[in-house]
Amino acid sequence: MIFAIGTRCYPEDPDRLFAHQIGDGFYIASDFHEASLDRCAAIAVALMRGMTAAGCVARAAIAEGDLADYSGCRPPEVQKQAVRDGDDDVISLGEGIMTLQAVMGQGIINAVTLDKLTDTKGAILTIAAAKKARLSPAFRTAPLEANSEVLAIDWVHSSAPLIDRVASQSGLGTIDPAVLEDRLRTYVATHRLKSSWSTPTFRYAGLREKAASEPEIS
Repeated sequence: MIFAIGTRCYPEDPDRLFAHQIGDGFYIASDFHEASLDRCAAIAVALMRGMTAAGCVARAAIAEGDLADYSGCRPPEVQKQAVRDGDDDVISLGEGIMTLQAVMGQGIINAVTLDKLTDTKGAILTIAAAKKARLSPAFRTAPLEANSEVLAIDWVHSSAPLIDRVASQSGLGTIDPAVLEDRLRTYVATHRLKSSWSTPTFRYAGLREKAASEPEIS
């Protein structure tokens, strides 16, 4: 999905994207500082909707900061043996190997820090409350109960032309909110997730959490 957005929506300078896998997640960065955070939010919304439509879920945090290749800061004896493998460098340790991440920076740290500050489980999309003015009103937000300095973006029901354009051009397609709601409920039921996960997911995505005795409506 990230590949589709990068190659079909923003393949050229100055709009090009830089995506780096970190563990089981990705850090997606723009080439330049962006006064409006609408594009960041639209990409995150499109990805979270696409994952949910595919039967999975995701969470994301929107943050800012520098990003750079720090491989030149390594000891010469290490850098001399480094062989680039994607975003990482691989170095021989005799019959073993050492893998080093070449791209690092404050942007990655800030995104991870923001996600930790949420103190909230679930499939949520977050942004610092201080940055709300840089989002258009099309993106619905609500302060987190656990930390009011962090806002959750309703990634299911927010509606903006830029979200639709990213979804359409990337090939992910627009997805009806009702379909997303159903997929989320199905995911929770299938994986028997606890309320500590489902409640914030539903609340900040604009879903009403059904009572245990409430029947399903087909």
